[in-house]
Amino acid sequence: MILDQLQNPNLTTQDQEWNFITDQVMGGVSSGLFKVEKFDNMKCYRMKGNVSTKNNGGFIQIRAQLKPNIDTNDYKGIYIKVYGNEKDYSIHLRTGLTFAPWQYYSYKFYSPKNWIEIRAPFTKFKKSNFYQPNNIFGQKIKSIGLVAGFSNFKSDICLGEVGFF
Repeated sequence: MILDQLQNPNLTTQDQEWNFITDQVMGGVSSGLFKVEKFDNMKCYRMKGNVSTKNNGGFIQIRAQLKPNIDTNDYKGIYIKVYGNEKDYSIHLRTGLTFAPWQYYSYKFYSPKNWIEIRAPFTKFKKSNFYQPNNIFGQKIKSIGLVAGFSNFKSDICLGEVGFF
C-alpha cells in the first residue's frame, strides 16, 4: 500500500496532512523546517534543521495521522524512500496503545547521500516506554513520523515515498 508518493503534495493518499513538529512543544530548542521540493530529480518532503539536546530536547519530525488506522496484521512493515546526509534517523509509529507523547515504536536507520529504499519490518520496531506492549503486532497504527533526533546534529533528509509492505 502506498501512503504517499507526493502525487498531491502535503497530503497522504488518505488525505491526511503532514505536520512539522519540534521539541519546542516541550521546552527544547531544536529548530528547522520542512517543505516540498524536487531533489535529485525526485519530488520530496525535505526536512532540515538543527537538532539540539539542550533543555531536555532533541528532535524535529514530520508526522501524518493515519485515518483509517493501519492494522499491523495486514502488512509486514513500512518502506520509505529517502535521501539523507549520512546521519541516523528514525521512523516513529504511534498506536492506540501509545497514550503519552513520549510513547512510540521506533526503527532507526542510516540515510546516505543518495536515494535509497529503507524496509522496516514491524518485528524490528522498538518500544520507547516500558508501559507499552513489547511489540506492535495486533495494534492499529494511528500516525507515522520521520524523526531526526536524540543527538546534536544538522538534519537534512528528503522523504520521497512511504508505504506499507
